[in-house]
Amino acid sequence: MTVLPRPKPFRFLTRTQRPGRPLTPSTNTSVNMGKQPAGPSSKTVPLVGNWIHIVRVLLFSAAIITAYLSLAALSQAETIPGCGPDSGCDKVLNSKWAKWLKIPVSLPGLGLYAFFFVSTFGIKGGNREKAKRSLNTLTLCAVGVLAAAIWFVGIQAVAIKSFCTYCCTAHALASIAAILFLTQATSVADKLSVRLNLGGAGAAAAGLVALIAAGQVLMPADDHWAKQMADKQTNKVTQVAQTNAPPPVVKTNTPPVPAVVTNTPPAPKPAAADLFPIPRSGISLDISKLSVIGKRDAPNRFVLMFDYTCHLCRKLHGFVRQVMPNHKDTLACFLVPMPLDAECNKQFKSTSPSHVNACEYAKICLAVQQVAPEKYDAFDQWLFSEHETAKPLELVRNHAEKLVGKEALGQALVSATLQTQLQRNIEIYELNFKNWNSSNMPQTFIKNQVIFGPPPTAKILEDHLKKEFDLK
Repeated sequence: MTVLPRPKPFRFLTRTQRPGRPLTPSTNTSVNMGKQPAGPSSKTVPLVGNWIHIVRVLLFSAAIITAYLSLAALSQAETIPGCGPDSGCDKVLNSKWAKWLKIPVSLPGLGLYAFFFVSTFGIKGGNREKAKRSLNTLTLCAVGVLAAAIWFVGIQAVAIKSFCTYCCTAHALASIAAILFLTQATSVADKLSVRLNLGGAGAAAAGLVALIAAGQVLMPADDHWAKQMADKQTNKVTQVAQTNAPPPVVKTNTPPVPAVVTNTPPAPKPAAADLFPIPRSGISLDISKLSVIGKRDAPNRFVLMFDYTCHLCRKLHGFVRQVMPNHKDTLACFLVPMPLDAECNKQFKSTSPSHVNACEYAKICLAVQQVAPEKYDAFDQWLFSEHETAKPLELVRNHAEKLVGKEALGQALVSATLQTQLQRNIEIYELNFKNWNSSNMPQTFIKNQVIFGPPPTAKILEDHLKKEFDLK
């Protein structure tokens, strides 16, 4: 049996290689190899350099800040660290420009940054068609980021006249990333043998700004600040039932007893309790013991729960003071102090620096109302005369002592009546948190509604009250 030799594997031969002899060096080898068309065995030329990592870090940082703002907006956090009451940051985040189509603007911003970040991983040399699509997408994202930054920073400068540090930092980081990408995009396009369409990207960016503007100007979120109760309970006046009917006659076998005529006057009938039910809480407040802005016997009334140390509460109080003179005979606002202070409110494990002494402020308000109800309105107007800042505790107590007397105020501050009222107010706050999963202040009770936080303007508050109470 003849054994045939094993065939040699087929190989491509270069010009410098001949059958039966080894490959010899040639001066033309490197040149010819360099002119060969790219194939599966060719080295992939990188489309981007280390600069893409800088772009990613900048975008990721901007996304982290924007995500934090989104969470704060969705959770309706009262304050953000580094963004104190009445600061530029606070004014921006609580303005109507902080919403787009009823949602926080930080949410679509987060989506844009995240999409930009993820798209940077698609621009690779291994798949040229995919790299071209990624380049187009990234160019649109970069121009869109710059357009959005110009719009929102411009709004802060022109419309709000205040600047949010968090917002501007996020815009700056994302804008630097966008500019860095655009400066390198031409080089990437050359490697892909394509041309950037910056004109089309600019037109798309202009359309994006127009869309943002339309959502904020034409569809503001101002009129949707009320959170209405789901049940049918309302806070109409509840009166203790009274009747003039005589008591029933009970027949017995007891022999008649001669009537004894006396001059003892009949026992007075108990006064009707004027109650204001807090929706879905099972608690009704005796409004005869509450301080009031407006006429106590007005046919329409609502309740404002506030903490004097809460800047949003002071803001809403100012709106109420602006609105009430227009409806002084038909509308009354009853005030319920509720401190956000762990010293007397067990809902808090510790007290925020912005709410230190909130318990003492609340007690002074309750004490003035308890000792001299007729003087509370003057005290309240003085206390809230500057809504942007809280007056020092010592100054507030001294003023209250001048109004009602030092001894009378001191006795009221430690009275059981005051402590009971204060804890009842805190209990309402606790129940509202359990029912609605919101601890935001101030809280306003209008009919069957619980409203968390202040409206953007006094006019919006007045329009809502007109609608609910059919006021003119």
